[in-house]
Amino acid sequence: MANTKIKLADGRIVSLTPAQIRAVKAINRAGVLYSYNGVSRATIRVLERLGLVDVEWETEWVETSHGYRGVWRQRPQLTFLARINKEAFGR
Repeated sequence: MANTKIKLADGRIVSLTPAQIRAVKAINRAGVLYSYNGVSRATIRVLERLGLVDVEWETEWVETSHGYRGVWRQRPQLTFLARINKEAFGR
């Protein structure tokens, strides 16, 4: 599938991939999109860099089990909360 060009409120024309368009539509539909709702962190980062979404990033510590005697370990996991930047779309 080809990239789609979108003209923003400030006059910039940006190309979005089909995955990025689906992400923008999902965020617009939900109002707020949380991590693990089908949109990758990489897609959110690109949309944030373009100024299309406002994102709050947070690091959570998640406990995971590793085989040896059921020893529990913690590892960091990056989560996000994304909202549409309405000024970027001229709304």
